[in-house]
Amino acid sequence: MYTGQSTDTDVTTWQIPEGAIARLGRGQIGKMSFSPDGTHLAVPTRIGCWLYDLNTMTHKALWGTERGMISSVAFSDDARWIATSDGDGVVKIWDTDNLQLVADMDVTDYPRRIRVSATNLAFLSDGQHLVMCQIDLYRDQSPRFYDRQCAVYAWQEDINTPITNHSLKSKRERGGVSPIAFSPDGSLFAYTPDANMTSVISMESGEQIAEFRDDYTEQSIKGCHSLAFSPCGQYLAGCDCGDKVHVWNLFNNSLEMAPTPYGGGSYIKFGIPFYTSDSDLRVAGIGGIEVILWDVAQQKTLDTFASWIPSQRSACFSRDGTRFAVANGRGELHVWTEKAQPKLVSLSEHHQYVSSVSFSKDGSTLVSSHQTRSAACVWNVESRQVIHTFHYANSNPNISGAIVTARGRELLATNEEKENAIQVWHLLSNTQVAEFTKKRLRVRHMEFSPSGEYFASANTRTPIQIWHVASGKQITEIPRNPSSQVSKIQFSPTGEYFVIIYRDSIAIWDALKWEKLHNAPLTPQKSPGWKLVFHSNGKHFFTIPPPRQDTIVWDLKSGNQIGILDTAVCLDPSLYKGTQQDLQRVEEIQDRGQRRIRALITSSRHNIIVGGMWGEIRIWDANTLEERMALIPPKGCQHPYALAFSPNGNYLVTGSRWQENPRWEKEQKKTSIRLWDITTGDNIHTFWAHASDIFSLSFSPDGNLLASGSYDGSILLWDMKPFIGS
Repeated sequence: MYTGQSTDTDVTTWQIPEGAIARLGRGQIGKMSFSPDGTHLAVPTRIGCWLYDLNTMTHKALWGTERGMISSVAFSDDARWIATSDGDGVVKIWDTDNLQLVADMDVTDYPRRIRVSATNLAFLSDGQHLVMCQIDLYRDQSPRFYDRQCAVYAWQEDINTPITNHSLKSKRERGGVSPIAFSPDGSLFAYTPDANMTSVISMESGEQIAEFRDDYTEQSIKGCHSLAFSPCGQYLAGCDCGDKVHVWNLFNNSLEMAPTPYGGGSYIKFGIPFYTSDSDLRVAGIGGIEVILWDVAQQKTLDTFASWIPSQRSACFSRDGTRFAVANGRGELHVWTEKAQPKLVSLSEHHQYVSSVSFSKDGSTLVSSHQTRSAACVWNVESRQVIHTFHYANSNPNISGAIVTARGRELLATNEEKENAIQVWHLLSNTQVAEFTKKRLRVRHMEFSPSGEYFASANTRTPIQIWHVASGKQITEIPRNPSSQVSKIQFSPTGEYFVIIYRDSIAIWDALKWEKLHNAPLTPQKSPGWKLVFHSNGKHFFTIPPPRQDTIVWDLKSGNQIGILDTAVCLDPSLYKGTQQDLQRVEEIQDRGQRRIRALITSSRHNIIVGGMWGEIRIWDANTLEERMALIPPKGCQHPYALAFSPNGNYLVTGSRWQENPRWEKEQKKTSIRLWDITTGDNIHTFWAHASDIFSLSFSPDGNLLASGSYDGSILLWDMKPFIGS
């Protein structure tokens, strides 16, 4: 096993991109694997693969960060090799002694494929062959729809080409093949071709050797949710979407054990069966807020531990069944060991994607929101450690939760503790300053006023509550719109106005007297896709609609539309900053949906509006709404949808989203952050930053640091002094 542990114990600096000074967060977890002896745990994430020493519960290594987006990992039986697969359809074999790459296999054979991933990796006992399940996504006639197929490959270390390839038919509504399991010797695999059937296939011939119907389960969702072979290969265990496990005998094609409840009556969403090396069957029952480990033969609970929305995909047993690891929706990694004291240890900071980042006014702390504001972390910038993590309260998907911050007073609101209450916290002191309670309080939208004096909360079809933060009292309630749902609520930058976007109209309220000022119709939308952006002058705002509509400019005082930002046509070529090849690529865009604005910011210093679009960054004069300039990012970086101005207003930074490249163009491994001179339009510097989409950018108040938050679940800190000064 790897012995080259870094002497640098600060993991925030491990394998960071050039130009970055630290990484906060360790990436969202994929399909993990224990080493054969159970002493190490390999954890694939979107930033790379971590190796944890379970005896000391410390990070031992991080590798595979050149591309990242690692989804699965597997050890060979002798622990000599470790295999990883990434989102580009590349499987790599690494030497566990030094974590050096010894082989890579690209399974993207056909240019028509737009995305390929290899899952359920497993070495055969000789260590020279690797089997996997491959998910292919193909473009249909419409680019919005995909057809999913699955194939199983076997590979040899010395030739790196498939020696068997079996296409698996699926009638499952969502396409694909799930679950899938391999026998210990690799001669068989089992999968669920439809919701009521499990098939067992010979790896050598591709012929079906057994078939079992699953329609005897009592759950509304029929069929197996997970499968496991016994060590001898004679038995196949399956768990349904509930609290029952059953076993088939492959030798006589019969049901060996009828569906049997487990978990002792506890609520279980799905189970993970596993055979120990002694052929004892165990099941990990995954509930909404806990995990139950169950001995099937003895019909008793081995242990139970709390875990908020555990992930079935990110869960695994060690080979002897004495250890179990699971990641959950709060960025925690739990490792249970049967005979250890304590039995359960936890690691944090494996958060899901970062939706926004923002510095405190003094720059000492950084707040990151994760997965559509369902969690928030408060970081100490100097120590690069988490001060506190907030979560919304419920694992019930019918109860909405949200987290929102107020920059003016470093306040954060969350419904973490109670279903019918919202707590307001002071971030720097980590103290609760207010609590709002109301019967049947359901929250989807929450917003502070800029000063932090007022707070608004709403669900889609309920009245909007307005609260006074200092007193914790509700001061008024805005009636619900009987004809439409709430899509967005927001205070103006000055705090004078409160704007509500419904699916079919827009309402402007006086936020000092709480009187309705204006109401205007909008083109009705089937989904709440409107975005609301205020001009930094506090007098105007913009509504960014769903695809194929113009961005509207509104006057707050009058409530009237004062213009639109027309993006339907190309500008005069003299206004573009880019190469002739870049300009030609922009001119070839015909789809109106691609030409719409995806992100918008404004600058009072230069009196401009900046919009991020497919293939360009367009700049308007804020007074006349005339186009001043358009910046063209290079090929492969044409989704500049994260935008931020430097504190002095002279520089613009843009972050791109991952762009699928043709399979013969794989030189791009990261998404880019670009620094632009807003006066000249020059691209001053480029950072090759994250493994996937960049969702948010934020400067520290002094302009020395830039924080970038990404879909890969991490935040990178960048030193900006060499490029823009203090």
